[in-house]
Amino acid sequence: MKLEFSNDDFKTKLMLLYMLEQIEIPLTEQFILDILTTRNDWINYMECVSVFHDLLRDGFIYTPDGEDSQRQRYTLSAKGRSALDIYYEEVPENIRQEMSEFCKSNRMYFKRLQEFVADFRKNSDGTYLVTLRIIETASSEPMFEISINLQTRADAVRAVEVWTDKAPSMYEFVYTNLLS
Repeated sequence: MKLEFSNDDFKTKLMLLYMLEQIEIPLTEQFILDILTTRNDWINYMECVSVFHDLLRDGFIYTPDGEDSQRQRYTLSAKGRSALDIYYEEVPENIRQEMSEFCKSNRMYFKRLQEFVADFRKNSDGTYLVTLRIIETASSEPMFEISINLQTRADAVRAVEVWTDKAPSMYEFVYTNLLS
């Protein structure tokens, strides 16, 4: 199998593929870039954006969500796994170890961030509409969504901040009480 990598990007692309393999969940482009460039200084941001799009174009990563998903997530394709299997040792061992530890420690955190989504907007009357969602992992479609008007921006911000922790219990409460 011949890889379509230039020498300059070779290790960077392998590092991105390795991180996706280790995290074991599809991630949005935003989270991929965040993990590799901001939370960890493994890859330069501009280089990471470039190689991400090269890997997507060349079929080493793909989106299981489909082309029209608003919150596309990306993961390794069979071609990407095969390339990583062949060139695994090209990723420096210390980087592999750091990535493995980071991904293991943070996998559930990133999973929750993608599944439990919240945002708000200001209404014309000065109140804030907060929308809280639980996204179905397989389809990226909301399986639970609730909108609530809150009086202050501070309340809206607080609701968005706590949603990640409160979503499972809120879903359970509504589901149980709705059907009992």
